Amino acid sequence: METKIKMKKIVFIKIFFIASFVTFYAYSQETYFDLSQDKIKIETNFDGKEIIIFGLLEDDHDTILAIRGPNKKLKIQKKDRYFGVWFNSKRITYSNVPNIFFLASTNKIENILPESKLIQENLSFDGILRNKNYNQNFAFENDQDIWIENFIRIKKEKLFYNEFEMKKFKKKLFQTSVYFPATTTPGDYTVSVYHVRNKTIISKEDKKIKIEKSGIGNDIYKFANSNSAAYGFFTIIFAILSGLIAATLFRRL
Repeated sequence: METKIKMKKIVFIKIFFIASFVTFYAYSQETYFDLSQDKIKIETNFDGKEIIIFGLLEDDHDTILAIRGPNKKLKIQKKDRYFGVWFNSKRITYSNVPNIFFLASTNKIENILPESKLIQENLSFDGILRNKNYNQNFAFENDQDIWIENFIRIKKEKLFYNEFEMKKFKKKLFQTSVYFPATTTPGDYTVSVYHVRNKTIISKEDKKIKIEKSGIGNDIYKFANSNSAAYGFFTIIFAILSGLIAATLFRRL
């Protein structure tokens, strides 16, 4: 009798854990997506690169895709004319801002999340500079929004900030093709996919794209970033030697 009771308890415990697992799996929100490639080599003939991102859609969810990186100090300047000559007289330097910012979504992004959440998650072109530290060499005259608009406009003209189409297949899969321009800066880029329901982020997953120069270009780039003073010195010496060689050849000719 006692053995039967123990067996019933064991069976009950097993059923309980199996039911709990099935319930957890059914209600867990997973985000799955992948990249056509996660590494890009910048060679001498590099003219840009397209990457395809694809993944699963969730029923009754909206999906947002964002690619950002690398974060750095970015500057915007304004020229003024003095005595007939144009000078970069006004300057704002923003800190910790992505040099590249791509977006794609299954719906208009302003309809998916409230503005405050878009700014908090850095998911808005207009809000990407909000709450960011900056330095300026002049006093604002109720024109801060104009500076931000010009910053975004310049980035879009260079294809550094861009919005791409998110295609849906049978409401089960999504696919987005993004293009990194020829002037893309080497570094690590974060690809984030969000699933949103009722204006609430349900799940999020990140992957990385690594972009780097190849061959001797990569060695020079790494040296310039890790030894900026020495790189500057050698650049000046090289410029001087190049000038002397050119002058000597010109005299002989």
